[in-house]
Amino acid sequence: MSQTIGILGYQGCIEPHEAILASLGVRSLRVRTPEELARVDALILPGGESTTMLRFLKLHAMAPLIREFAKTKPLWGICAGAIIAASEVCNPSQDSLKLIDIVAHRNFYGSQLDSFSTQIEIDFLERPIEAQFIRAPLLSAMQPRVNSEPLRVHASLSGQPIFFSQGHVWACSFHVELGDEPALHRHFIELSRR
Repeated sequence: MSQTIGILGYQGCIEPHEAILASLGVRSLRVRTPEELARVDALILPGGESTTMLRFLKLHAMAPLIREFAKTKPLWGICAGAIIAASEVCNPSQDSLKLIDIVAHRNFYGSQLDSFSTQIEIDFLERPIEAQFIRAPLLSAMQPRVNSEPLRVHASLSGQPIFFSQGHVWACSFHVELGDEPALHRHFIELSRR
């Protein structure tokens, strides 16, 4: 069955996801309205500016719809998207969708000038992949509050978790779509087919 992967389309790093999904033969759709959300099988919250994306989510009354969507369909928050998906946000605090039991500490890995790229190992991938950290948040586990599924860590950097999953909700502090490795996107697509 053909899948359509949604990408929250208000702002941020959208086109690289579209290119990777196209290279894998999968349709993508920029999601900005309830009607568009209803047409997708999974949703990516891309990197970008979390406060801007939250403002649009409120403007279009999308937050409760995405919360409902994430109860049954895969959702992947990347960098700013992980901040939006987190249960709590600090440095400074802000609203979030409260989809996964983590705390997001904004800009933990520094400013835009401190951006860096490194090889990371992910427990369900066969080989390391390139990850880009751009104003990346620190993600920390917290006591279960919003999701009844077990919280799992799939990758760490210098002892700090950088990729969590809880059920079919993913949150990672790094970007992978800026490189040419489609492995994580391929696994995310498989989630939407289960």
